[in-house]
Amino acid sequence: MATRISDRAQMLTASEAAGALGVKLGTLYAYVSRGWLKSYRRRIGRQALYRRTDIEALRGVVAPERGRRGRSLPDASSWVTVAQPKSSETATSGVIVAESAVSSILEGRLAYRGYPIEEVVEHAAFEEVCLLLWNGERPSPDEIAALRAEIRDARMPPQVASALAAVGEDAPPLLRLAAMMPALAAWDSRQAPRPPLDRAKLIVSHLPLALARQRPDGAHLGDGGMAARLLESVAGTTAAPWEITALDRVLVACAEHELNASTFAARVVASTGADLFASVLSALCSLSGPIHGGACDRIEEMLARITAGAPIGDCLDTIMRENRLPPGFGHAIYPGGDPRAALLRKHAEAIGRRKGRRLLEIASRIEEAVWKRERLRPNLDFYLTVSARMLGFARGLPAAIFAIGRSAGWIAHGLEQYADNRLIRPRMRYRGIAIRHWNQ
Repeated sequence: MATRISDRAQMLTASEAAGALGVKLGTLYAYVSRGWLKSYRRRIGRQALYRRTDIEALRGVVAPERGRRGRSLPDASSWVTVAQPKSSETATSGVIVAESAVSSILEGRLAYRGYPIEEVVEHAAFEEVCLLLWNGERPSPDEIAALRAEIRDARMPPQVASALAAVGEDAPPLLRLAAMMPALAAWDSRQAPRPPLDRAKLIVSHLPLALARQRPDGAHLGDGGMAARLLESVAGTTAAPWEITALDRVLVACAEHELNASTFAARVVASTGADLFASVLSALCSLSGPIHGGACDRIEEMLARITAGAPIGDCLDTIMRENRLPPGFGHAIYPGGDPRAALLRKHAEAIGRRKGRRLLEIASRIEEAVWKRERLRPNLDFYLTVSARMLGFARGLPAAIFAIGRSAGWIAHGLEQYADNRLIRPRMRYRGIAIRHWNQ
């Protein structure tokens, strides 16, 4: 409803109000929609105005520095602000739909909870990163040890084992991970209620069991947490300390990457009030699509062909004839190169010094050929796949290694969504037939 404005000097336009608060226009409009700020309309025209006194009062409880806001305002993690394109020809990919404190990608630099990815990969273990992403701060040594022990000691409930048996041991690894979630949820529903963070630990600790080989009772599992569990019970190696460190680096690099397709799926499901099992399941299902989750498998196929003797140029020619990018190369967010790939390449070289360099040399030749032809750098998937195969994981497992690593981020976003939930319901731009009538 229009409100008469008697003193224009005491009013601000939307741009002026957003500037005074230090926020984007979309955030300003979110304040209005949530009832924290009132807008007014001119008697003539449609421009919204804001009282200067209201803005000053709101600024006292809003601290946009470093993405933090005062406790008197709900967290903005669940807001959905669909940015419309400037014209019908403008692509809509990359629009901002939410705010989050879990990770950031600014000017091509990735950070987990403010810590640069280079430092996290170099110094943190996977369990430490899980707790950092879930809680917002670095955990204590006791908290890390407790999560490692939970992962080491996890045993599959009989009901879950039956569900996986029905899926079959020959099912793709990602499918087995997905099949575990509803079975684990059904089992958990019959246990004593547990808080979301304990449920997060349950999920992460049980994911490797969906991939584990049959092991005799009492078989040793190391104390190295997730990396040791995967190496010993999935890859079937002895899990030497250097191997645990190498796989830890891979898992940490995979753990979180802002709002990609699988993470967005997890947040949408969490916003409905569904539990973490459903949220993680939705993310796993999104990986079944070849555009998002199929890169590792295509990289493995390319490596297998070249290892068998196919010339690299012929492989790339076949890919380009199908109008596809070389698998594992290029990233829309990192036109200058994926920093995670650079980190994992360094660790792949360390693995190669102990495990043999043949696969690494093939990967280096592919990287050089793709750069010469397409001017594309490798992304995370490429050296994740190379590293996982060098560490002894069978074909098809690199994609599952990625999913287990990324489960840390999916859960972090689910927990953040629960903390101040609002149903995620974006809008779409209609491009269909104009209104028509059934009886005409």
